[in-house]
Amino acid sequence: MANRLRWSWFLFLTASLLFPALAMANLGPPTRRIGNMTLKMVKNPSTSTSVELFPIVQWRGKAIALMFWKVGDSQSEAAAKAFEKIAKIYKGKLHFATGVKASTTPDIKKAQARAKKLGLQLPMFFDRSQISGDIGAWYNFPRFGIIDKKGYIRVWNCGSLTEMAGPNVNILKAIQMAAAGKKLPTARCLGRPKKINSHALVGKRVPNVGLDDEKGKSKTARKMLNKKPTLIVFWSATCDHCKRIVPLVAKYWRARKGNIDMLSITRAPSQELKDMIKKLFKEKGVKWPVAYAPENATLSFFNIVKVPTVFLLDKNGVIRHTWIQPEKWVVRSIEAALFHYKMF
Repeated sequence: MANRLRWSWFLFLTASLLFPALAMANLGPPTRRIGNMTLKMVKNPSTSTSVELFPIVQWRGKAIALMFWKVGDSQSEAAAKAFEKIAKIYKGKLHFATGVKASTTPDIKKAQARAKKLGLQLPMFFDRSQISGDIGAWYNFPRFGIIDKKGYIRVWNCGSLTEMAGPNVNILKAIQMAAAGKKLPTARCLGRPKKINSHALVGKRVPNVGLDDEKGKSKTARKMLNKKPTLIVFWSATCDHCKRIVPLVAKYWRARKGNIDMLSITRAPSQELKDMIKKLFKEKGVKWPVAYAPENATLSFFNIVKVPTVFLLDKNGVIRHTWIQPEKWVVRSIEAALFHYKMF
């Protein structure tokens, strides 16, 4: 089993060396390609009421910036107006379109009337369950997303133009990159308008906050580092998602032990929670280094909004990459990030 794991890392690294784009693509969550779906569209809601069928594949060759809004929702309607202004700045560089979730004739007419009153001029899609779900536009609005020139969704589920989707990436940045012809990273927002999250710490030294080690001894975060690449994982003993993901990160750390360190941080203000962690380790038969965050302020210093959150630090304690609520793909992404940031 250990040999198989080592060979998997070797094969991945070999592929990454031969195909650098593979490593870049694996820094974030997996994406999917939009097929040749046909959507209902009106080209300019302010001047036309003609609804036509539009195969989205016709826009291949340029990136597409999408924004979904909701009729009567003041926040998303204001965002649609702002989105139109940005589209004018980058006109001709990439495609821009807005969308509303509408499938029946009355809903479509209602959206058309509202778009005309708002003075919206960008092409507008009427979509109930096709591309809207892939962008994250299920229930809450506004929602922004970027599709690259080959039809792959690259940034999605963003609740504002400035919400951080990944390290140094938001919708505005992605639009700027697409307009300049640059490759887009794969990044998923949390769907919150809040601008600040753990991605904002990339490029900065790890916050030197106080922690308690497993024996209850107080130390600072930087004192717990050993001058080598380190994974810091924020998690909770009551978080089911953490129970699925953190053991995978720990398994990766054990396979890489000697080359990379791991420190998991959890808030455990009571002995009851600490006992729960010990019980979890015993039941699962696994263990990884644990530090306790004695105050909620520790989570604030790291801008923690969801757990698990995984940070990759270089040997100098500088945060190089962040994954917020990742899935099983995070292990592959960690290996890609180590290669990308030359941490071997």
